[in-house]
Amino acid sequence: MNTKLLLSMSLRNVRRQGRKSISTLVVMAVSILALCLLAGYMQSNVELIENAFMRWGARGHLVIERPSSQLAREVEGAGQNPITAAMQGRIDRVLSADPAVAARARILRISGMVSNARVSTIFAGIGQDVQEVRRIKGPAYEYDVVAGTPLWQEKRTHPLVLGQGLAAILGCQVPKIGFAPAQPGQTPASRPVDCPPGPLELTVSTRGTERINATQAQATGIMDWGIKEINDRLVVMPMADAQGLLNTSEISEYHVLLADGADLDAARDRLAARFRQAGLDVTVFRWSDRAAFYQQVKTVLGGFLNFIAIVAGIVGFTSLLNASYMNFSQRAREFATLRSLGFTRRFVMTLTALENSWLAAAAALLGIACALGVTWAVRAAKIMWTPPGSSNAVPVEVAWVVPVYALTLFGVVILAALASAIPTRKILRRPIRSVLTES
Repeated sequence: MNTKLLLSMSLRNVRRQGRKSISTLVVMAVSILALCLLAGYMQSNVELIENAFMRWGARGHLVIERPSSQLAREVEGAGQNPITAAMQGRIDRVLSADPAVAARARILRISGMVSNARVSTIFAGIGQDVQEVRRIKGPAYEYDVVAGTPLWQEKRTHPLVLGQGLAAILGCQVPKIGFAPAQPGQTPASRPVDCPPGPLELTVSTRGTERINATQAQATGIMDWGIKEINDRLVVMPMADAQGLLNTSEISEYHVLLADGADLDAARDRLAARFRQAGLDVTVFRWSDRAAFYQQVKTVLGGFLNFIAIVAGIVGFTSLLNASYMNFSQRAREFATLRSLGFTRRFVMTLTALENSWLAAAAALLGIACALGVTWAVRAAKIMWTPPGSSNAVPVEVAWVVPVYALTLFGVVILAALASAIPTRKILRRPIRSVLTES
C-alpha cells in the first residue's frame, strides 16, 4: 500500500470535501473544549484539597497512630490509644534514620471548656510541635493566622490561637477575611488581635490522677481553618502547654512530611516494617486513607468527568458517523472507480479512515487550543469564590492537563477511523458495475 499516495489523496479530499463537515468539526471542538476544561478544573481542585490536607492542615504525607479499633482504622478520630513517651523516643529514632523523612511533628488532641469573664464554651483543638509544623506547612502556609501572630513567631508565654468562630463567641473582633496561601515574594498582611481584656481559662479532664486541670492562656492569634464547624471550636497551642494541661507526656499521633520525589507508598511500607521490627504497636496511614472529604470530592468530580467524556465521545462519534454517511454515499462512484483501477478495498477503507482522522484531528486541535486559551485567561484572572461549607475563599483555577490533551487527540482520531469504517464497508459491498451504471 502506497503510504505517500494515501496521505496526499486523503488531504486533497479533505480540502475538497471539508466544507461539508464544518458543522461536525464545530460540534466536536466544543465537546473537546468542555472535556479539557472540566479535566483541568477537576485536577486543580484535587491539587487544592491535597494541599489543604498535607500543607495547610499540616498532615504531611503520612500519619502514625495507634488506632484502638477497626473503626478507628477506617474513620479518623474514631479512637486512638496514646503514644507514650518511651514509644516516642523509639519512633523518633526510626524516623531520623530514614532519608525520605523531611519533617515530623507530634500532635496531641485536646478538648474541654474555655471561658473568659463573660462567656464559657467548649473547645476542641490540638497541641503541636510548633517549629516542626511550620516546616510541614512550608512557606505558602506557615503564616496561618488572619489576625495576631502565628505560634512560631510568638514570644509570649502560654500563647493560644483561636478559630474564627470561637474567637467571635469569646468576644474578639474577628476580621471578615479568610486564609489565603502566601504567593512567592508576598508579605502576609498583619492584623492585631482585639479580644476582651484578661486571660482565657481552659479546663479539661486530664489523663493523670487529678482528673480535672485548668490553665490560663492568652489569645495571640485567630485562625481560619476553612470549615465553619471546626472554626467554632478550634484551639491550637504549643505541645508543652497541651501536655501540661492534660498532665501527660503522651501524644496522639505523628505527622510526617516526606522529601520531594519520595515514593509515598514505599516510604509507608518501609517505616511500617521498621516499626514492627522495633516492636512498636503503631500503624502508618497515608494522609488520604481516611480523608473522607477528599475521597468524596474526588469521586464526585471523577464521576462527572467520566460522564462528560462519555457524552462527548457519543456526540463526536455520532456526528462523525452522520457526516461520513452523507459524504461517502455521495462518493460511491469515486470509490467504485478506484477499485476498477485496481485499488483494493483495504486501500479505499484506509483512505476514508485517513480523511475522517484529518477532520477529527483538526477539531481536536481547535478544541484543545480554545481550552488552552480559556485556561490561561482563568488563571490570569485570579477569580476567588467561597465553596459551600467553607469559611474562606479559594481560587477558581484550571490546571494544565497535558495527558488529557494528548489522550483526547488520540481518542478522537480512533473514533473517526471507526466512524468511517461503517458506511465505507456498506458501500464497498455493492458490485462495482452496479455502482458505475447507476443513474
